[in-house]
Amino acid sequence: MTKKTFCPRCGWHKIKYEQIYEGSGTWKCHHCGYEGSIVVEDGNLEKNIREAKKMEKLSKKLSKP
Repeated sequence: MTKKTFCPRCGWHKIKYEQIYEGSGTWKCHHCGYEGSIVVEDGNLEKNIREAKKMEKLSKKLSKP
């Protein structure tokens, strides 16, 4: 069974590991531009991240005059 990885910033599931040199690399999300060494491997947490982002966008829309 393969583990699914998700972006910790936006929850996107198509995050890629790009190897810099042997033994080292970073994860890159082509959806939001995140680059880093941390990814999410829990599908429930990924859903929570996406919901939080939706709520953040909605609250920004509602706070605009």
